[in-house]
Amino acid sequence: MKIQCKSNRAHHGSRVQVAAIALCLLLLAGCSATQLAYRNLDWLISRKVNQLVDLNSSQQAWFDNQLQGTLQWHCLQEIPRYHQELTRIGKRLLSADLEPQSLEADIQRAEASANRLLERTAPLMSGLLQRLDDDQIQELRSNMDEHLDEQYQELASPPLQERQEHSIKELSSLLERWLGRLNTPQKALVEQWAASRSRDDSNRIWLDNRRHWQGLLFDELATRQQNDFSQRIRHLLVDYRQLQTPAYAQQAPGSKLAFSQLLTGIMHAATAKQKKHFSTQLEELLEDLQALDCSSDKS
Repeated sequence: MKIQCKSNRAHHGSRVQVAAIALCLLLLAGCSATQLAYRNLDWLISRKVNQLVDLNSSQQAWFDNQLQGTLQWHCLQEIPRYHQELTRIGKRLLSADLEPQSLEADIQRAEASANRLLERTAPLMSGLLQRLDDDQIQELRSNMDEHLDEQYQELASPPLQERQEHSIKELSSLLERWLGRLNTPQKALVEQWAASRSRDDSNRIWLDNRRHWQGLLFDELATRQQNDFSQRIRHLLVDYRQLQTPAYAQQAPGSKLAFSQLLTGIMHAATAKQKKHFSTQLEELLEDLQALDCSSDKS
């Protein structure tokens, strides 16, 4: 499948961004990035896989072939859902009576969307993993461990103040793509959220949970030639909430609520100019999603 876009809007060079909670709001940062990323999604995914493990020609051909079916499904089935969800949450965020609890249904739908994608990709991932030899498995483990160690160094190891400043910078940058320059009350809200997250050591708890999950993955890879391997990989991908560390499972609900409260406060403090900027960004993104062509033409 060659996914193309019918629009010719100029590129602005912004990156694809994914938010952990308000997926439908912060799904993609910028219209042109949507076009560029989705049009080249097969290449981007394949490149990411090969950064983790070098595939031989046979493995690469199998993966590319299977990936096309997944992308075709996603473009035909999920992109229309994204359009609907973005429209819904956009209206909610601009509503004068927005409350944190009102975002709960949107969060649940975003999580359901992620779960559908995990369910759909489980056979692809288990099939690829089952085709790796022992040297490739070791390469995969080494690269994943190295990447995780780098994230610990960046997100968990620095002093408290440095971690807080990093969170402020990252979130402010993301919000400003949608709202423009933040005002003083909004900056204060972001700082309060970042301070709480840093004090709670949220990044370390999240990374510890990832390390735990990776350990479970490589336990399963040791028996990848067994008949039930695909079912076990599906369990790891789809039922991941059942496999969380106790610390992360305890923290996650509060983190979601805190982000919903932050987003509510940010929008209540938004100026008319910011709301107009948000509406323009959202309209362009919706138009861009609408323009995606899910043709199966590979030319």
